[in-house]
Amino acid sequence: MKKILAALFVLIIFALNNASNAADVDEMIGQMIILGFRGNTVKSKGFKTVLNQVEKGEIGGVIFFEDNIKNKEEFLKMTTALKNSKAKIKPFISVDMEGGNVLRMNENNGFKNFKSAKEVSKLTTKEAYMEYSNMAKELSDMNINLNFAPCVDLAINKDSIIETKERSYSKDPKVVISYAKEFIKAFDDKKIATSIKHFPGHGSPTGDTHLGFVDITNTYKDEELIPYIELANLKPTQTVMVSHLYNKNIDARYPSSLSYNTIEKFLRIQTDFKGVTITDDLDMGAIKKNYELYEIVPLAINAGENILLFSNRANEDDKLARKINLIIKNGLIEGAILPSCILESYKNIVELKKKIN
Repeated sequence: MKKILAALFVLIIFALNNASNAADVDEMIGQMIILGFRGNTVKSKGFKTVLNQVEKGEIGGVIFFEDNIKNKEEFLKMTTALKNSKAKIKPFISVDMEGGNVLRMNENNGFKNFKSAKEVSKLTTKEAYMEYSNMAKELSDMNINLNFAPCVDLAINKDSIIETKERSYSKDPKVVISYAKEFIKAFDDKKIATSIKHFPGHGSPTGDTHLGFVDITNTYKDEELIPYIELANLKPTQTVMVSHLYNKNIDARYPSSLSYNTIEKFLRIQTDFKGVTITDDLDMGAIKKNYELYEIVPLAINAGENILLFSNRANEDDKLARKINLIIKNGLIEGAILPSCILESYKNIVELKKKIN
């Protein structure tokens, strides 16, 4: 039996290698992983780990949070080390910068503060572009090439985490589209990829997926899809971040980030989006409290997620990339993961990276 499985794996690798111009299976898997870490200097154990993983091709990118950014000098040293690493394919160097309450780079660590989406909606679109152009320059100066923003959720529920944190431009889809366009254009002008979120829309519930399961079945509105229809293909550097929200009208079994019905049947078809899809942080309570890693990885990949994002901070695991790699390889052998999903993700990611590096 072991010989049969080994032979099957060789055939899978051979097929993937031929289809991807000699990229090996480990390289393809690595490109699908973005990890966070603990530490705020190039000497931090966590940073050394992710840098080593980037150089070995075990991960395709790194995400920085506020406590990873001690000051400009140390932050630049880390991002420069990543940018100039020996990686065969340049990594995503990413951050979550919306403005307002979601501002990883801010006055506390040596940067500027930028307005929340709600505050920006009071500006003209020209003024909004300038606000976001200034933000994009700060990120570009620090070697950031992927920003997990803008938030295009509608301000439907005044008690939602989106509205209470001033993360929405408006309850009107037209207003959201208008200002999100300026955000995307400003960052695209600096060759920084953006990610509209949180698909299919986080504006209606009161729950918080950081903490646990959130059901939007009875609160979701059709108009929440409109920004994605208008913005998903605005720029070739545009990605879509998929939330962990549950809507039984779309998928009665799985939350959005693990749902084929949501990503392939809803997002891809409704918006004709052909670019890179990214999970919201898979260490969030909505996922971590309900699924094990060996379940999360194949479900997300088969659902149509191209990039698996793990903050990897609460219980930092320096072997997480290898665990994910092993789960994917076993999934390929056992038929639990389709080789076509790996190949499609790899192609999408490489194409995006060509546009920002």
